[in-house]
Amino acid sequence: MALGSTTDLLRRAVRAELDGWVSLARWTGRRPDVEDGGRAFAYRGPMMPPLIVFTVLSALEVVAVDVIVPWSEAFTWLRVLLLVTGVWGLFFAVGILAGVTVHPHVVGPGGLRVRAGRAVDVRVPWPAVARVRQVRRTRDGRSVQVDDGVLHLPVGNQTTVEMLLGEPVTVRLPRRGAVTLTAVHLHADDAAGLVAAVRTFRTNLLS
Repeated sequence: MALGSTTDLLRRAVRAELDGWVSLARWTGRRPDVEDGGRAFAYRGPMMPPLIVFTVLSALEVVAVDVIVPWSEAFTWLRVLLLVTGVWGLFFAVGILAGVTVHPHVVGPGGLRVRAGRAVDVRVPWPAVARVRQVRRTRDGRSVQVDDGVLHLPVGNQTTVEMLLGEPVTVRLPRRGAVTLTAVHLHADDAAGLVAAVRTFRTNLLS
């Protein structure tokens, strides 16, 4: 593996770790990242079952250390290693859950704030929005994708909201830098509610 690739991988790992701890701090403090006057819309529904399974397995791993590894001085190093790994895995899983909980999509006075945990925070101002509708689409692959100016943010391999832009909007995305968008396809657990809120804010802006 090239040095540049290794450095990039390490940087992303550190960023993911930091994002998890910051999100956990917000979650325990009950401080979701939602501005005044904004309405939050969750998108974590499809990812909840695997996250719960991963969290439970991580917790069981911690318990299994006490049951399986002998309590003797010869195995102290192994117990410590497995315990640290298990606790880290547990906090990492909970950190992911915290990230998608305290960083929701936000429909606010200034526009739509599209999120994917703490890593993705795309702001689309209302004057740039031409149309929004509820559409279910299947999308495999990465959780952040850009094709021909369309930003796809699938959750559970699906998006449920389509937003077309009347004018291009340039945003910054992880590992991509500045990207110019003409449309955004995202997932929201309450897709109908998000679409209705967007239309209400746009109507109030134009009236």
